[in-house]
Order: sequence, then C-alpha cells, then structure tokens
Amino acid sequence: KKSINGLINKVTKANITSIIQEIFQENLVRGRGLYCRSIMKAQLASPSFTNVYAALTAVINTKLPENGETLLKRVIMQF
Repeated sequence: KKSINGLINKVTKANITSIIQEIFQENLVRGRGLYCRSIMKAQLASPSFTNVYAALTAVINTKLPENGETLLKRVIMQF
C-alpha cells in the first residue's frame, strides 16, 4: 500500500518513465483498488498534475485494462 501510494505521489513529467517501471514491479492485480484510490486522492490534492496521472493511468491501462475499468467505475460513482 505504502509503495503504490508513494510512487504515485512522486510522479512528475520528468520521472514518469521510471515510476511506471517501478509501479509494474508492484502487484497491481491485487493492488488495483489501492492504485485507484491513490490516483483519485492525488489528483484531488494537486489538479495541476492531472495530465501526468492521466498518462500514468493510460500506460497501466494498456497492460492491465481492469485497473482502468475500476478507476472509471469509481470516478463515475463519485458523481
């Protein structure tokens, strides 16, 4: 939990490629909910990084589409 959260909080335009590699080292199949919650909280805290979080999610969605689906469902449920 802490590692997924920490990686998402560290991501910037400059280091997104290395962060993506580190995130794929984590167990994203089991940590899907943690990833979604971390992305949503991080985006809410700093909207200026929305494009970075979107790019990160897009790359993860290409390899693990169920993560993108879970994130989409959770964002829609907030409305």
